[in-house]
Amino acid sequence: MTLREIINNVFAVIRGLLCRASFSDCGSLLRRERAVRILKKRGKIFLGSRVLLHRYVKISAWGTEKDASIKIGDRVYIGDRTEIHAGESVTIGDGCNISWDCVIMDRDYHAFMSESEITAPVEIKNNVWIGCRSIILKGVTIGEGAVVAAGSVVTKDVPAHALAAGNPARVVKENVEWKA
Repeated sequence: MTLREIINNVFAVIRGLLCRASFSDCGSLLRRERAVRILKKRGKIFLGSRVLLHRYVKISAWGTEKDASIKIGDRVYIGDRTEIHAGESVTIGDGCNISWDCVIMDRDYHAFMSESEITAPVEIKNNVWIGCRSIILKGVTIGEGAVVAAGSVVTKDVPAHALAAGNPARVVKENVEWKA
């Protein structure tokens, strides 16, 4: 590792320590790259230990009609430009790998055909791998150990240890095992 890489890593940890004030609760080590955006209004964000937030990640707990919460477990990796939006609740379990350019949201940001915006909780269980440019929509639960293929749009629940792919995503393989 070069001196420049060591210095960059040290500054990422320092930025993470300074960023801790943005969260309602934060684990022992948060590593944060530059330009991470944290937005809160009537919302709380909880981070576990050893969470890595890469460049341009956006985490938004923006409650309008009710309080919003985002809970991110231990040892979670969130790639560049990924966005997590909660109007009610988004929960991400331990040991998850979320690649770059992903969107996870429990809301639509509009009140279409109703008087108020409809939200539905999103739950991503432990040890889930979400491929790049995937979209996880409201009301979805992704089971433990599941894999979501790159570019997938998840509109329905994904069972544990399944590989889901496509738009809309469907299970293409069961009993998958992966190691971080």
